[in-house]
Amino acid sequence: MAFTFKQLRYFVAVAETGKVSDAAVAVSISPSSVTEAIKDLEFYLGVELFERKRTGLELTPEGYRFLTHANRILNDINNARQAIHEDQYSVEGTLRIGCTITVAGYFLARLLQRFKYAYPNVEIIIEECPRVALEQRIDEGTIDIAVLLVSNVAANVNHNIVPLVRSQRRLWLPNDHPLLAKDIVTLEEVSREPYIQLMIDEAAQTTQSYWHKYHLEPKVVFRTSSVEAVRSLVATGAGVTILSDMVHRPWSLEGDRINTVEIKQQIPSMDTGLLWSNQRKPSELTKHFIDFSRLQYTSGGSAS
Repeated sequence: MAFTFKQLRYFVAVAETGKVSDAAVAVSISPSSVTEAIKDLEFYLGVELFERKRTGLELTPEGYRFLTHANRILNDINNARQAIHEDQYSVEGTLRIGCTITVAGYFLARLLQRFKYAYPNVEIIIEECPRVALEQRIDEGTIDIAVLLVSNVAANVNHNIVPLVRSQRRLWLPNDHPLLAKDIVTLEEVSREPYIQLMIDEAAQTTQSYWHKYHLEPKVVFRTSSVEAVRSLVATGAGVTILSDMVHRPWSLEGDRINTVEIKQQIPSMDTGLLWSNQRKPSELTKHFIDFSRLQYTSGGSAS
C-alpha cells in the first residue's frame, strides 16, 4: 500500500483548517471520506499526524514534519501539470462520454471542469444512460468511454474497467433518532426501522444483495428515484436508508440534519470509474481522458 495524491490533499486541508468539516468543504468531499483518508495515511506512515482535541485537530510533531514533505509533493505535481498544459492547445477533437444518473449528479461535473481546463480545445458530448445501455453503446462504438458505477459492472473480457473513487455506504438517520447514540449499528437493528429505498442506478438490486447475504429484509415504506426525496424523508423522520458517502449531504433541502452511522456488517462500497472497449484501441483523445482521470483520482498508470 502507498499513500495517494487524494490523501495528501486531504491531509494538507485538515492541517490548514484544523477541522475535518472545514477541510471537507475545501476539497469538495464528505467529512467521512476525509476522516477515512487521514486514518489510512496514518496507518501507512505508522504515526499519528493529528492530536484530537475538543476544538478540532492539531498537528503532532510528526504531522508538522510530514506537512513539509506533503506540500513539496503537491507543488511538484502542480509543476508537472503546468508542464503538461504547455501542450494543452495541441489536443483537440470530440470526446463522446456516457454516464449514469448518479455519476452525472454527484461526480462528473468536477472531473469535466478540470479536464476542460487542461484541454480547452476538446469538445465533449455527454449522454446519460442506464448502465446496460452504456455497455451496449461502448460495444457499438457510439461512445468513446463511460463514467459509471463500476461496482455494478460484471467482469467482461470485452471491457476495460478502471475504478477511480470508492465510496463507503452508511446508515442515514434524522437528528433525533435513537440509533445515533451508537457508534456502530447492525442490519438487524436497521431491519426494525421503516426504510426509504432509492431506485436509481440499480440501488435496489444492490440493497437486496447485501440484505439477503445476511438473511434479512429491509422494511421498505417508500421507493423513489429522487435522492433529494430520500434526504427529505430521512431528515424528517419518515424512515432511514443506507447510501454512499458520495451522495450524502448533511442537510435536506428544507434545512433538516441528516446524520450517518457505520454498519457492523460488511456492506459493499459504491465505486465510480471508467469503462471502455477492449475490442478496439482507444483514440488518443480517449487516452488523454483516461490518463487525466487516473492522475486526478488514483495517481497511477497510463492508458494502453
